[in-house]
Amino acid sequence: MVPIVGDWRIAVMQAHEHLFDLIPDEPERSRGYPLCDAGWRDILERLCIRVETALQEKDTFRFVRIKQKFGVLRTDWDGDIANGTRAKVLSAIDLAVARSACTCEICGAAGRLYCNRRWLATRCAEHALGDPEPVEPGFENIRILRRATGEPDLFYARYDPETDTLTEVSPNSLGLEK
Repeated sequence: MVPIVGDWRIAVMQAHEHLFDLIPDEPERSRGYPLCDAGWRDILERLCIRVETALQEKDTFRFVRIKQKFGVLRTDWDGDIANGTRAKVLSAIDLAVARSACTCEICGAAGRLYCNRRWLATRCAEHALGDPEPVEPGFENIRILRRATGEPDLFYARYDPETDTLTEVSPNSLGLEK
């Protein structure tokens, strides 16, 4: 990993300034300032690029909050975007969340969920604190996701870190009732 000089969070916000409402003299107090560690920088960079690519000329979008919660990336945003754009933005966010669930928040290496005194964090073995959270065989990298409006609400998807993609999985293939 490349050492990070200065506040990488501010660098991300400045590189994608139309996705953030930056406070010029105190950017760390801006809405959307990432409250996570440097291991997820690449995830946030990719998320910003995917959101920027999805946005149309008349769309407005601003990150309100970016943080780690329950061991994965959480984002909140505000804006006025078309339904087609909304589906692309939600898909980009789903990918970022899925990737965060298997990426060490500290260093960016492959990681898994650990629990330390009821605090969940995704970490590699080197940065792990506590015990690994058990995962049922067959449910590795499975996420329950919410579709964009107008489609059936929840679905299961498997994240593939090699291709950085989500593939929908039938509940039946997981031994779950529909």
